[in-house]
Amino acid sequence: MLYNSLTFGIFLISVFFVYWFLLRANHKLQNYLLLSASWFFYGWWDWRFLLLFVSLSVFNYLVALALDKAQEKSIRKIWLVAGIVLNLGVLALFKYFDFFVDSFIDLVSLFGYSLPKISTSFVLPLGISFYVFLALSYLFDVNKGVIKANRNLPEVLLALQFFPIILAGPIQRPSGLFPQISAKREFDYARVVDGLRQILWGLFTKVVIADNLSSFADDIFNNYTFYSGSTLLTGAIFYSVQIYADFSGYSNIAIGTGKLLGFDIVRNFAFPYFARDITEFWKRWHISLTTWFRDYLFLPISFSVSYKIKSERVLGIKADLFIYIVASTVTWLLTGLWHGANYTFIFWGMLHGFFLIIYQWQKSPRKKFMKKRGINNNNKFLVLSETLLTLVIVLVSWIFFRSDSIGDAFSYLGILLSGSLLSLPEFPNMKICLVITILTVLFLYVEWLGRESQYAIQNIALRFSSPVRWSVYYILVIVIFFFAGLGQKFIYFQF
Repeated sequence: MLYNSLTFGIFLISVFFVYWFLLRANHKLQNYLLLSASWFFYGWWDWRFLLLFVSLSVFNYLVALALDKAQEKSIRKIWLVAGIVLNLGVLALFKYFDFFVDSFIDLVSLFGYSLPKISTSFVLPLGISFYVFLALSYLFDVNKGVIKANRNLPEVLLALQFFPIILAGPIQRPSGLFPQISAKREFDYARVVDGLRQILWGLFTKVVIADNLSSFADDIFNNYTFYSGSTLLTGAIFYSVQIYADFSGYSNIAIGTGKLLGFDIVRNFAFPYFARDITEFWKRWHISLTTWFRDYLFLPISFSVSYKIKSERVLGIKADLFIYIVASTVTWLLTGLWHGANYTFIFWGMLHGFFLIIYQWQKSPRKKFMKKRGINNNNKFLVLSETLLTLVIVLVSWIFFRSDSIGDAFSYLGILLSGSLLSLPEFPNMKICLVITILTVLFLYVEWLGRESQYAIQNIALRFSSPVRWSVYYILVIVIFFFAGLGQKFIYFQF
């Protein structure tokens, strides 16, 4: 059941009606409804994997209780390791088994040994990566004492399987969801309107911008050897906008759906392509994932390494920078691997890790240089040039992310940077491409205008009168109806 489908629309309206008009007086019954709706929503795709998710959720519920009850650190450690092993084990089995086996076979072949290829052809359960991170955050927070283990099984099941976030996030940690689940929720007309507005913007972003750009980007990446450098540059730009529009569109629909039901779901995007540097970009892109890696991987590694360093320099590098390098390298290696079982994702992650380390290394010298030269940090030319440089870094990294192999990515870049870069781009259908390009430019312009809001058109009521505002809504609906691309699954479903 896709967010951009009529089926989901009927499903959501039905849940909304029963939730607020029939069960409004009893929030516990509302929770049971949401849990049943979440199971129905996920089971619509494959009920067998629904059983897997429910079983895992019950297991995590029991492990959290054991962690909460255990007094000795050794016992807590055993339960925590058991929780980590099972959750990551399920993820590794479905998502990485073939990748690791093939990598081992390739490694052995370097020493002259030949092993038969093994392929399990497992079907990847939708949302498994997001679910595992939700579950692990619950266990980690209980283990640290950040929250107490929730003894209400239905509430735990709902927190781990809430239908707006189960397929591709945002990764709303149970610690932030439990208080909302256990409290009585009041109908708020303003919040519902805001949720509908956010869903509308998310649908436009997904079905008009992302889905239309995908047809051009897919054709260019799949047949890049037949196109000029200028066309490949255009394809890279199209994909960069596509993946943002696709995932931010999904997140806006998910967050808006949560608002309709009285829930506040964590923000996932903050207009990342307007970031001034690569660090700021990652504070704005997929926020729920980057903060998860920061809290549960980067910071623990940083603290662990810092305890072992007794000098101001390590290998000639300042201790604080060395700590950052170690923690960033591990974090971005695993961030890339989290996205998929392909070396392209690992390379993409390491590329971002490299530029983040470079940024951290030059931050202090840059500050001293600018102070010495009397350059204002808010100089418009400086801001523009740094923003463009960040966009170039991100665009190049997306080429590796999208390509089938690292070799294809380098070949793509080789043609892109050839003399044909100065030629005019060519597409099979230039007229349609021109229309989509105009819509994309308008989309980015509206995003720029609304960059101070949670999403682009959130504060439209403050900017325009009621007639103008409703005209915008109707225009978006008409554009969605007439310019919707072919119904595509959300990109992050594959992760």
